[in-house]
Amino acid sequence: MKRLLILLILLFAMGCAVEQTAPEKVIKSEPATTPVVSEPEEVIEEPEEVEEEPEEVVLRAPNKKIQELLKKHNGRVTSMTYMYQDQTNHPEEWETWVKDGKMHIKLRELDNVRDEVYIDNIYLDISSKDAKGHCERKVMRCSEPNKPVDVRFEKYNRKTPLDWIKSVTYAEKVAEEQMQMRTVWKIQYEEDGKQIFMWVDEYYGVPAMVRVVDNGAVNNYVFEDISFNSVDDDDLEHQQITVTY
Repeated sequence: MKRLLILLILLFAMGCAVEQTAPEKVIKSEPATTPVVSEPEEVIEEPEEVEEEPEEVVLRAPNKKIQELLKKHNGRVTSMTYMYQDQTNHPEEWETWVKDGKMHIKLRELDNVRDEVYIDNIYLDISSKDAKGHCERKVMRCSEPNKPVDVRFEKYNRKTPLDWIKSVTYAEKVAEEQMQMRTVWKIQYEEDGKQIFMWVDEYYGVPAMVRVVDNGAVNNYVFEDISFNSVDDDDLEHQQITVTY
């Protein structure tokens, strides 16, 4: 009995000891984390735009003889009169006077510009692009010969021999020929894909005829009966007419 009592006391004491001893708290350590270092964004540099330099246009220089021909009009030609013809007014010829930026054209036939209005002479100011027409013939249709008529400059303006020759920068000589009882040089050059031939007066250095070949199409511009340095100022202005029919 005594032993049983001692055993019970021991069991009671052990139970109390178990209650008083708190279980150890186990702290789990978090696994170490490696800091994430973000890589810098790759900067893609745009290639610099390099402006393309325009191709250098190398102008061929004509030989000395051609250079002299192209300059002969300087100091030698101050005015011209000629009969002009091209495919736009074929078969008409326009009698033409040119001097100091002015042009006078006399038509072979009356030109009906509108309604009952006819003209046969046109006076052009090339610098201002002004054009006036007059009906100067002594016929019923020219009842008011002194009344100017506004007409389109572009309709009557044509390149003169001087205009043609001044536009040439390079050319080659093809042959020497006779035209209108004058010695001319036939020269050739290319412009905007067109082949251009000129029959240039050897002394005055202006063309008596120009031929333009464009994709097989051939256009001739003819300056016949050229007379140099004989145009008066009166030839370029309408002269008052007092007698009519």
